Amino acid sequence: MDEVNDMNKRAFKNFITKRSSIWTLSLCLTGILVLGGIAAVNSVRRTKDNGTQMESELGQVAYLDEEAANGDMEDELFPTMKDDEEDMAQASGNAVSEDMDDDSDGTGEVSGTDGAADEAAATDGVIEDPADTEAATAQDNTGDTAEATSGNVISEQALIDAGISFSEEQSLLWPTAGTILIDYSMDGSVYFPTLDQYKYSPALVIGSEVGNQVLASAKGIVETIRVEDETGITLVLNIGNGYKLTYGQLKELAVAEGDVVEAGALIGYVSEPTKYYTVEGSNLYFGMTQNDAAVDPVLYLE
Repeated sequence: MDEVNDMNKRAFKNFITKRSSIWTLSLCLTGILVLGGIAAVNSVRRTKDNGTQMESELGQVAYLDEEAANGDMEDELFPTMKDDEEDMAQASGNAVSEDMDDDSDGTGEVSGTDGAADEAAATDGVIEDPADTEAATAQDNTGDTAEATSGNVISEQALIDAGISFSEEQSLLWPTAGTILIDYSMDGSVYFPTLDQYKYSPALVIGSEVGNQVLASAKGIVETIRVEDETGITLVLNIGNGYKLTYGQLKELAVAEGDVVEAGALIGYVSEPTKYYTVEGSNLYFGMTQNDAAVDPVLYLE
């Protein structure tokens, strides 16, 4: 009986041992299969990710190539703005050159409608003061005598040759009939009615009727004739030794740039006042300088 029990125990032990080996083997195989499955899934995933990345890179390359191709096509179909501007500028220059060649009569002057257009363009401005028209006429009359000046600067030798040499001992003639409305004042400000403000006055403002004669206060050479906003037609008379006389608010000038003018000779006439002197009324602006520094004309007037 004991032997039977021993045999049963050994049989059961062997059975358990075999079962344990089978379970162990099964567990190992299962582990291997699971690990293999995980590895396979990871491999598939990596392959898929690599494929997606490759497709993305290929897509970007294809997009860049397409953009480059489109850019080349645009360059061919639509030239750059710079090239257009250069071409247009060149074409415009050629057209102007051709028009000048066609319109020129051999003397360098442009004839026909283009000349008329240029003349119209030159007179397109709006003249606010009546003195502007007089100024245009006065400046046109300076052509014959302007040779006496060089760039509107008269040399001392030219003044000496003409016998022009003003000195402190000499006196000035009154330039026009009238009374002083605004005195010379560079030490303190004086009141200007039209401007309604106080400021320095580098010249005399002599009230005078429109049309009154304006005379040369000393012998000199007409240095410049120009139009100023404040003083209208303005004439500068160089009387030598650094002295100059400035006449403003003029019209109907009787002299031109470069003319030698004797003392007491007619220069022009008193004009209507500019917008800077509407309250003061018609007047002659009369200033004096020595080496471009303002001087009180009253000190030299008779």
